[in-house]
Amino acid sequence: MEYVIWGLTANQVVDLDLNEQPLYTRATSMDEARKTMQILKEKHDCHAMRIQVIDGSIPDFTKTINA
Repeated sequence: MEYVIWGLTANQVVDLDLNEQPLYTRATSMDEARKTMQILKEKHDCHAMRIQVIDGSIPDFTKTINA
């Protein structure tokens, strides 16, 4: 699993700048991503953040096919 934090930097305005960007891409768990979001908010004034969870595993489609 990959946890990517997207959001706006301190100098971006929510209403005017809808170009969110990846702020952090190295979180290895949801808990770590949430803690990192808090740090980004407190120390760097990032805002309008969200966490994208990417599951890079390959699904087993053989179980979905009815023979």
